[in-house]
Amino acid sequence: MVAVGNLKAVWTDLPDVDEEITFKKEFHRCFGCGWDKVMLGAEKPFDHHRYWDGYFAVASVAPGQGLTVLDVAVAGGDGIKPVCYNVIVT
Repeated sequence: MVAVGNLKAVWTDLPDVDEEITFKKEFHRCFGCGWDKVMLGAEKPFDHHRYWDGYFAVASVAPGQGLTVLDVAVAGGDGIKPVCYNVIVT
């Protein structure tokens, strides 16, 4: 299944802190929601996610009926191939 949505926020200037509470406060500042409420896999230990390169939020996610990843990659319509990234969520 392919799902489409709108990129809402990207956080790549992560704080260089090892304290979970401080990191989660900065996460909330960036995204406006608490880590434990919106983070996929939040039930796992904090160190499972802490050293990722960045985080992003997507709004208005909906299934792309009948679409494949290849269809999305050529859906620009203006002759310019859009930059696409596959995001795999398990």
